[in-house]
Amino acid sequence: MVYWLTEFASWLAGKVPRRARLAIAGPLTTLIYYAWVSKRHVTIANMAQVLGVSPRDARARRLARQSWRNYGRYISDFIYLPNATREQVLERMRDTSAAPGAFAEVDAAKAQGKGLIIVSAHFGAWDIAGVMIASRMPLYVLADTFSDPRMDELIQGQRSQFGLRILRAEKSPRPILRALKQNDAVAIVADRPMSEGEGVPITFFGRRCYVPGGVAQLALLSGAPVAIGCAYYDDQFSLNYYVRLVETLYPERTADREADAIALTQRIYNTLESIIAERPEQWYMFRQFWPAPPATVSSASTAPATSAGEMATGAKATVALAGASKAAESAKGLAL
Repeated sequence: MVYWLTEFASWLAGKVPRRARLAIAGPLTTLIYYAWVSKRHVTIANMAQVLGVSPRDARARRLARQSWRNYGRYISDFIYLPNATREQVLERMRDTSAAPGAFAEVDAAKAQGKGLIIVSAHFGAWDIAGVMIASRMPLYVLADTFSDPRMDELIQGQRSQFGLRILRAEKSPRPILRALKQNDAVAIVADRPMSEGEGVPITFFGRRCYVPGGVAQLALLSGAPVAIGCAYYDDQFSLNYYVRLVETLYPERTADREADAIALTQRIYNTLESIIAERPEQWYMFRQFWPAPPATVSSASTAPATSAGEMATGAKATVALAGASKAAESAKGLAL
């Protein structure tokens, strides 16, 4: 059923003007926001952390609602993509990176000969950024496999249409390392919350949380720079996509590989935090990103507080290279 609905929606998107599509998609996802109570509460809690306010604050609720509305805009554009050419998409792109621009920065990073890891979040129009990069160079994207083979073929075929090469997230990280060794670029959507027992501890928007350490491990093993950026919308709902490369990080290795991975992961998330802080209403994080405060969970599920030393020790066991396959949510994403 989902497959046929997606096929129909994509066909219909090609027949309907964008303004009409947005008039349907935004209210529809907003309706889902109100109807799906658990997701609404989680989104509000995430936005409250971003703003540094209580979940009861009206500003957090407004941002959460706007996030779901903007998500409707992203979905509308994504299902329309099969009806467009790469040239048409590129015409709508505006590079807002600092001089000399995103491509010059990417070319300089690739000149190192170690490949390039491109990191973004479930933010704005993340698939569109991939189209831009793939127009310039071979680009692999890390994606989960859909349980329905027809759905998988539909979505991944759509990405292939724009030159994106698919690497399966659930497979071994060896193909990723192979692509980097060939000096190719690999794109990863990295903002995935994890449990304390699985993820690397970082501070994100002023609070400890746990995220995959695979991106950092890949960078340290391969020597590949990590370019962090985003594609985003304007407030006027115009046809334009704005692409910005914010920062390129070069991995620094010491004798303590686990500590190196934790430090690099923190630097990556520092940059992602700066991106999200500018336009939090375009961050589509509909999962609980930060662990629930002790007062809000049962004693059976509450982990004891840990010292900084215990955090580092526990993290060392979780930064294994196998974490690379969990480094990102699939660009199919939906962040649900």
